[in-house]
Amino acid sequence: MIVQRLNPADHFTLVQDREIRKSGLAGNYCALVVELAGVPDPVELRQYCTGFGERFPLAVAQLVQQGRQFAWQAGESGSLPFHEHSPDPGDANSAQQCLLDITGRPAAATHTAPFELHLIRTGNTSQLVLRWFHPAADAKGAELVLHYLLTAAQPLPVQTASPVERHLQQWGLLKKFRLAMRAVKNIRKLDRHSSLLPVQATAADAGGLALQVVRYSVAETAQIMALARENTGMTGTTLYLVGCMMRALAATGYSPDGDAYCVPYAVNLRRRKALAPVFGNLVSFLFAQADRHTAGTRQQLFAHLLAQNRAAIRQQLDHAMLPLMQAGSWLPAEKYGRIIRNAPDGRERSSFWFSYTGAVEPALDTVAGCQVTGMYQLSHMTSPPGLGLLASHFQGKLVLSYNSIRNRIPADWLQRLT
Repeated sequence: MIVQRLNPADHFTLVQDREIRKSGLAGNYCALVVELAGVPDPVELRQYCTGFGERFPLAVAQLVQQGRQFAWQAGESGSLPFHEHSPDPGDANSAQQCLLDITGRPAAATHTAPFELHLIRTGNTSQLVLRWFHPAADAKGAELVLHYLLTAAQPLPVQTASPVERHLQQWGLLKKFRLAMRAVKNIRKLDRHSSLLPVQATAADAGGLALQVVRYSVAETAQIMALARENTGMTGTTLYLVGCMMRALAATGYSPDGDAYCVPYAVNLRRRKALAPVFGNLVSFLFAQADRHTAGTRQQLFAHLLAQNRAAIRQQLDHAMLPLMQAGSWLPAEKYGRIIRNAPDGRERSSFWFSYTGAVEPALDTVAGCQVTGMYQLSHMTSPPGLGLLASHFQGKLVLSYNSIRNRIPADWLQRLT
């Protein structure tokens, strides 16, 4: 029997799962979609799933509660769940609806498989979908799952503690307390502003997830990356994309209420190109915030976001959320959920959800003899804000995946945005 307790970042995503369900979606489910130029042999894919489960028992574990904490509990072996789908080839929207149905099937958190593999046939092409439950892994971990799943690579030996736990174990109580207080002070500073939120439709039923994927050519991507370096420096792609989204929202009349955009984004604690650990959310968090006036001027906005980020790094705010999440993991889920989402006035803190994962590492070029032609992600989110942007690169091309709650975000407004 293998038991791995959720780290504080995992627990954070589990509380988000509860909040997402309250918003009318299935839960904190994500997907990595691999587009293929053919249809792989399902027998071969099932063999991959069996071999993967044998090498990585935690991939087929079950979530169990231990007081106010949770853990993944796995037997010695099992096979990753694999499902085939054949949507109507005559319906252009059928394949996407099939994908949304895969991530939209509700199940109790303790009865949810951490990972599932799905094959969607679309005539002579197909989509391979890795659906995962967010408390099991972050997006980079999901890429590693695909790497080990679709190859015979053996798991690498890892340290006993994840980067999240290693930091927390190395810090004494006094340092944890000081960092946590810095995080609290920063959040209180953010909460002086009332966050701008999307224009919400009035339907009571969430209606499921809506998805729109925008792809840029290699030349367009090179131009965008050059602008990112010019405006936010060599490592500022996340800030650049967040700033562009803020300006796009301002141009479309995002909200009549509120006075600032506030966007949480993950800070990856993995070593670059590391092939382990595979499981767990190995991230901390920072916030990008800009008021209406600052967001209205391009040069001023990017200078502000860059200065804000540099100040946050100097103050170690990129690590300060870790002891705060550790303390939060002992709170009742309902209370922790309110703290995560809401400012003291009860208003949602996040203007939109954002993720930037860069290029897929290790690179994925073929699956069971089929050429990989594209890749993108999708994720559920809370409402409000009911809107998320997931950005990634594939073969030198920028891919933007706009995710929204169908009946909460007006379709015509979202079309103007994208």
